[in-house]
This record gives sequence, C-alpha cells and structure tokens, in this order.
Amino acid sequence: MNVKLKNIAILVLGMVITQVSFAQGEFRFGLKGQANISWLGNTSRTIENDGVQLGFAYGIMGDYYFKPNYGVSAEILLSTVRSKFNLTSVQSFTGDTTGTQLTDLNYEYNIQYLEIPLSIKFRTKEIGNMTYWGNFGFSPGFAMSARTTITSGSLPKNIADQKPTDYKVNDVEGEAFTVNNFDDKVFLFRFPLIIGGGVEYKMAGSTSLQGGIRFANTFTDIFVKDKISDAKNNYFALSVGVLF
Repeated sequence: MNVKLKNIAILVLGMVITQVSFAQGEFRFGLKGQANISWLGNTSRTIENDGVQLGFAYGIMGDYYFKPNYGVSAEILLSTVRSKFNLTSVQSFTGDTTGTQLTDLNYEYNIQYLEIPLSIKFRTKEIGNMTYWGNFGFSPGFAMSARTTITSGSLPKNIADQKPTDYKVNDVEGEAFTVNNFDDKVFLFRFPLIIGGGVEYKMAGSTSLQGGIRFANTFTDIFVKDKISDAKNNYFALSVGVLF
C-alpha cells in the first residue's frame, strides 16, 4: 500500500471512530431559568459596594456525555446582572455650572449580558430517580445593554432636572451625567470562571427536572476606561431547568 492510500485509510478510520464515539455518547437539550444574587468584588478604594442585588437569566442548555459520568455542557443565556455602589472620592458633574462638590454619589447598574457558559460536567450514577452533578468552566458574556441610576442627597438642580434615572451609560444620553473623576462606561466583555453543582430528577422517559447552584467569579473590570476605579461583578445563582 503506497503512502497516499495509507493516508486515505487513516482518514477513513478516524472518521469511523469519530462517528462511533458520537453514536455511543449521550446528548441532551433543555431550557433553564435562574435567579442570581450579585455584588461588586475586588473594588478599589474609590468604590464601595452597596449590598447585593437580585437579577435573573433564562435560555437554553445542552449536555453531551462522551462517557457515562463525564461530559461537556454549553448554554446560551440572556442574563441581567445588577450592582450598586458608592463613590467615595469627591466628584463634580462636568455639566454643572455651580461646580458643586459631591461625596455621596450612588450608582445602581443594570447590565444585560448574552452569556455562553462552557464547562466540564461530572455526574454520579442514578440513585433511585436522582442523579447528582458538578461542573467547572468559564462563561464569556457580551453586554447587550447597560443602564444606571444616580442618586445623591445633594444633586445640583440642573442635573436633577435632567433625571439621571435608568439612562444608557454607553450612549450619548449619558454624557449629561459625566463626572470629573469617574467614567461610568461599561466594558462590553465579561469573563468569569464558574463552578457549580446540582441534582437531576428523572420524571419520565428521557425527561428530567434539574436544579443547581453556581458561583461566577469575574476576572474582567466592569468599567471600560476608568483607570482609577476598579470593580468586578460576581454572583451566586440558583437555577431550575428541564432536560429532554
């Protein structure tokens, strides 16, 4: 057999092995929803986290098990991640003609991400109708919209009259609320590591109900340009879904 025929034989054998492997694997598709509790972590001295905020997410998920207890998981989620913080440094609005100095500016962010979690998934053997699982991976996200509300006990009248409420921070409508020592624009990419686990309850046939918990620890700064203020939006999430 010449070299060309050997290469063809190896290619065909590889294709056959791949097809057999996928045929022996298990693929499942489903829908999920989740609630998340988020906060700002790893903040700089100029930012003070102001409690936890409630968000939500929904989308589709798919699991592929190449071995009975080992597989990969992928999801596409539309997620809302909220955060609230105080600026501890002295600020003034660039559009304020009075030059009022503020030390109590509070920002409440509402950011909607398109998240694509990818993870390695492990599961136990079925115990009764229950299966327990864990996963580890990462969840790149892309900001679809970012809005914020500014509050303060001493907002200048010309700023308050323009109503700095639920405005788009990455849009021209946010330019009226620019301050001298802080850039409120949001970085469009988010990259957290995720770790989680949960339980799956077999209902009938291949259909099962799944519940889980997840921690997302973000590495990317929430702000796109600000070099003084650093903050990362992390969250815990509780989810429920149906696999078919």
